This record gives sequence, structure tokens and C-alpha cells, in this order.
Amino acid sequence: MKLYLLTFIVLFSSCANIPFLNSDKNSSADVELSGYNQFENQDYVDHLKSLKHPYLKSTSINQIKLNYRRQKYLQKSLEKIVKNNELFFRKELNANVYVIDDSTPFHFSLPGQNIFISSGLIKKYVKSEKILYCLLAYELIISEKNIYKKRMIIPTGAVSTRRILSLLRLGIDEKVEVHKWAFYILKRIGVDSDNYLSWLQIQNRNSVDFSLQLGDIGSISREESLFKAFIIKNSDKKKKEKKYEGSSREFYAFVKSLKR
Repeated sequence: MKLYLLTFIVLFSSCANIPFLNSDKNSSADVELSGYNQFENQDYVDHLKSLKHPYLKSTSINQIKLNYRRQKYLQKSLEKIVKNNELFFRKELNANVYVIDDSTPFHFSLPGQNIFISSGLIKKYVKSEKILYCLLAYELIISEKNIYKKRMIIPTGAVSTRRILSLLRLGIDEKVEVHKWAFYILKRIGVDSDNYLSWLQIQNRNSVDFSLQLGDIGSISREESLFKAFIIKNSDKKKKEKKYEGSSREFYAFVKSLKR
């Protein structure tokens, strides 16, 4: 009996020195949080920016390589927007426009002035140069102001168009604010608010075709309604009716190059 009692005492005293059975005494030393840094907004922006290459390299994505003249035309269009709105666009123009060979109409931008447009969008719905300006202005504003909602991103090595559009999709309030900024920005380059309203109406009338872009196809009706109210409130009642101005030859050459 004494032998069993002695053995129990030895075992009990040994167990008292095992770390995980004595965690209450050492809990402050077991977990170290001094090296933990919370992610900031810029961390998320940088993460989104890094998606450009995985997206372009995805097997389902086919980028259309534009020749020098078509690239130059898009660059001139971007410069016209930025140089006439230098108080708004504080960053140096370093924009890139990527045309994706896809019949589905969509457009989006990533941080760093990286703009993506589908060939189907251009061929089917961008019928004038001013509509193209509306589209470019919208994406430049988002990229300039980093208007991106925080969402969980799980790295998979490839990013589909559906996935990236879901990550970048904005709420109605955010989109209407972008529309308001576009109203003033486009005004400074001679693009009337009616052109921007026409762009929203095109999406509204063809909301099913734009379902991948919009997510909730009912939201575009609300956007159009709110923007209409805004331009009525801010319209110049004394403005003279402008003469019709056609699109440039460079615009038609750009569109024609995508139809081949």
C-alpha cells in the first residue's frame, strides 16, 4: 500500500511540471500579440491591384491585342478626361485599357488605373464616342478614389470575370455618387449629361444582357431615376441647345478593329 501511495505522489508531482496542464500560470507567455498588425484599407487596395495578372492569365480570358493606333486613341481619350479635371485627378495618368474578347457586355477597373472592357460591350452598345467617354470616366473615378468594397478574397491562382465583377460590385449609393462626379467631369470636356443618362438607359433597357455586370438587374432602374433627379436639379436652364457632334474617325476605326 505504501508503495502504491509513493508511486502516485511521484507521478502527480511530475505532471504538475507539464506545460499544457499548467497553462493558467503561463498563459501570458504562451500567446504573443505584439507582432500582429491589422489590415488597413490600402492593404485591400493593393490586394485588388494584384489581381490584374491572374485575371489576364486565366485560361478563360482572351485579351485582344490592340495595335499602336488604337492604343494611342484610347490614351488620348483618357488624357482628355484627366487633363481637363486636374483638381479631381491628383494621380499622374498611367492608365491601361484592356479589351477582353467576350460577347458578354461588361466593364470594370482595378486600382492603378487598370480598365477592362469587353469587346461585346463596345460592338453592341457603345455606338458613339461620347458614350465611350462616359464609360471611361466612370471607371477612372472608381480607380482614382479607390471606391472598392471590402470583401474576402481567397487566392486560387486564377480569377474569372464573374468572380472579379462580384468582388468589385458597388451598392446603389456608391454608384450614384460616381455618377454625380462623372456629371461634372464630363461637363468639362464637352460631354452633356444627356449622354451619360443615355448610357444608364442603355443598361436599363438591356438589363438582362447586363446581368453579369449589374448583379441585381433591378438596381439600374433606381440608378437612372436618382441620376435624372440630380441632373434636373443641377441643369442650366439657360443653356443653349448644342449642335449634334459626330464621333471621330479614330473612334469608328477602333470599333471596326474589334469587329474583324
